[in-house]
Amino acid sequence: MFFLDVQGTLISDVDKSLIFGAKELIDFLNANNLTYVIITNNTKKLDFLEILRQKGLNIKDNAYLDPFYILKTLFKPCKVAAFGANEFLQSLEMLGFKLDFKNPELVLIASFDDFKFNDFASIIEMIKNGVKVVAMHESSIYKKDNKSYPGVGSIMAMLKNAIHFEYDVVGKPSVIFYNEALKLLKMQNQNARFEDIKIISDDFKGDLLKAKELNMKTFLVLSGKLNNTKGIDVSILDGVYPSVLEILKEEQCLI
Repeated sequence: MFFLDVQGTLISDVDKSLIFGAKELIDFLNANNLTYVIITNNTKKLDFLEILRQKGLNIKDNAYLDPFYILKTLFKPCKVAAFGANEFLQSLEMLGFKLDFKNPELVLIASFDDFKFNDFASIIEMIKNGVKVVAMHESSIYKKDNKSYPGVGSIMAMLKNAIHFEYDVVGKPSVIFYNEALKLLKMQNQNARFEDIKIISDDFKGDLLKAKELNMKTFLVLSGKLNNTKGIDVSILDGVYPSVLEILKEEQCLI
């Protein structure tokens, strides 16, 4: 049983192309009727699953989860102050949320490479006024144009250092997200448990630490955010691989 991350694991951070072995891994899982769920912190495109399929990943139905699904489950469309890329804001509007930075009912924070300190000041004022805050995920960093940017998890840590508040998380590595992914696995195998799952990701802090707390088997790939294990506690990992290609070869030997 597998949870498979996307960015930096199945598709390249550099040009969004498939990482070598990604298509073959999905095809192998499908051919051998192995259970899996694609778990992504995508907060830009509502049709991201179809985009992945168009790239050549033959992802089966009911085997994909992103933060938008959790957001729709937890919150009805309402007035939101949303901070993130334009595609994120557009997707929220398509879901029925109304952008309102004066009297919002929710503050939503997603990945963005153009945050201004004025944005953080606005968020802090909204927190002071009692507006509920939702982080779309808690990724530690993300890569773009060969640069590493602080992820939403890092932004939230900075805000919590500035003002005391609580917030919800709808993407990885929240327990609610992993529980929803487990429900999808149970649709394929009703006996699925966290203990049976191998989670494969390039995000040590943003995906694998919490997964290990839930007793999943954690596998780090060095094809995205990290290219070595310097500075991380490898003792919590069940495996470290250059890419999913090496994991595929190992799984093929087990069949």
